[in-house]
Amino acid sequence: MIIYATKQTVDRYGIKMPENFQDPIMRQIVLDVYNCEKNDRLLEWGAKLFYFDRRKCIQICHFASKLTVVLVDIKKADLESVGELVARYLIDIYSDNKRMTNLLKRFFEEHPLVCFAKLTDRKIISAMNRFQSIYLEDGYRLYDFIEDGILKTINLNRKINKEYLVSDKIDGKTKYYYPAKRFEELLINYYK
Repeated sequence: MIIYATKQTVDRYGIKMPENFQDPIMRQIVLDVYNCEKNDRLLEWGAKLFYFDRRKCIQICHFASKLTVVLVDIKKADLESVGELVARYLIDIYSDNKRMTNLLKRFFEEHPLVCFAKLTDRKIISAMNRFQSIYLEDGYRLYDFIEDGILKTINLNRKINKEYLVSDKIDGKTKYYYPAKRFEELLINYYK
C-alpha cells in the first residue's frame, strides 16, 4: 500500500521518502513495495494534513474510490502504524458485511507494508481539498460527531463513506456514488 502525502504533510511530520532510508536493506524493501504497487489505483492512497481543535489530523483518501478515512490527533510516532489504523477503520466501516471483512483481511495480508511517497496527483489533491471544504467544512463539521466530550471517529468514518456522495469520471462519464460502495465493488473485482 502506498500513501502519497502532500508536501505540507511530509514537512510537518518529517516523513521519510523511500530513497532517503539510510539502511540499504530497508530502503530496498520499501522501494520494491513502491515499484510493485505504484500505478495500481487500488493500492494507492492520498494523505493530507488538516487541523481540528489545534490537533493534527490526517485525511487518507483512496485513489480509485475516494473512500476517505479521517484520523484525528495523529502524532509523528503514530505514522508508523498508519496502515494499521486505516485497516482497522476499513474493517469497522464494513463490519456489517462478512464478505468485505474477509476480503479486507486477505487484502491486508497480501499487502502488509505501507510506504510513503510525495503526492503529485492533482486530481486526488483536488478531491481531498473539495472533500475537506464540503464535508468537513475545514474541520468544523467534526463537532457534529462529538458525544459526551468524545469525538466518535468510527461514526464519522462510516457516515462520510456510506452517506456522502462523491463524483468521478468513470468510462468517460461523470458518475455519482458512495465511496464505501465503490470501494466494495473494486475489491470484489480485484479478487474475482
